[in-house]
Amino acid sequence: MIWFRRLFFTLVAIAMLQVIYYYPQMPDVVASHFDGRGAPNGWASRNGFFGIYLAMILILIAVFVLVPRWAESGSRFAMKIPHREYWLAPERIEQTRAFLRRQMLVIGSAHLLLMIYAIQLAIMANFELEPRLHPSIGWALALYFVALVAWLIHLFRYFRKP
Repeated sequence: MIWFRRLFFTLVAIAMLQVIYYYPQMPDVVASHFDGRGAPNGWASRNGFFGIYLAMILILIAVFVLVPRWAESGSRFAMKIPHREYWLAPERIEQTRAFLRRQMLVIGSAHLLLMIYAIQLAIMANFELEPRLHPSIGWALALYFVALVAWLIHLFRYFRKP
């Protein structure tokens, strides 16, 4: 569990360092949205671009760290899981909670990794004379969705009928 928590917060630290390092280097107006071919089709102020990025980081921390803790604050937390009578029985509830906290950190790390990479590509595009998002974003999205499907399969297999 500690390893997953360290990974998640290391990625948060990398995202924060990304903001600190690149913020002063960016122009006042940046390409912030790109079409399917990588051409910019939306612009934002530097403050708006990094402000939204920081807000997204805070939202991910809330969703993947704070919400799981809040959800389990009652004796039978609000998670809707298959076969909940079995998995939330007193002799298994702590194991189930630990598993779900761990899994939220795993998928939260995947979200953060994709976000850091996408923002890095957007930042790099803004250093070009004609901003263009690198096509590797397509591969990153594909890898992310494969990881998401694998994570969901793992989750459903874990909570299969005992």
